[in-house]
Amino acid sequence: MKALSRLLSQDRIKWLESVSKEQALRTLVETIASSAGLDQTDEIFQAIIERERLLSTGIGLNLAIPHAKLNGVKDFVVALGIHKKGLPFESLDDKPVNLLVMIVGPNFHQEEYLKVLSRVTAFLKENREKILGLSTPEEVFALTMEY
Repeated sequence: MKALSRLLSQDRIKWLESVSKEQALRTLVETIASSAGLDQTDEIFQAIIERERLLSTGIGLNLAIPHAKLNGVKDFVVALGIHKKGLPFESLDDKPVNLLVMIVGPNFHQEEYLKVLSRVTAFLKENREKILGLSTPEEVFALTMEY
């Protein structure tokens, strides 16, 4: 299992000013696709939106972990969106989301996917207050080194 710092790069840490959940998700999909060299932007976005229709990935505590697994994606890629004001997200606790971690990965690695999801969840729960107080991708990325 790769360290979180190998799945998330500084260029995939974004401060969001989106006014809608869909706009925030689109921004993170485009960030992942361009920085990871994936030419499946629309396919990834549709998979993320379909997953959200099943059940919101807003897990509570102002956190969301939108995710998708697709054929043609060779490795796991993570992006982090920080929304200082909070974004309406239909979260399980009905609270706005400040931190969104998007995970995109291959369709056939369920066990590794669950490990990535577990690592991301632990990272967010332990660092959410710190992350919201930071102002550069470098500062946020430094926190991932322990995960």
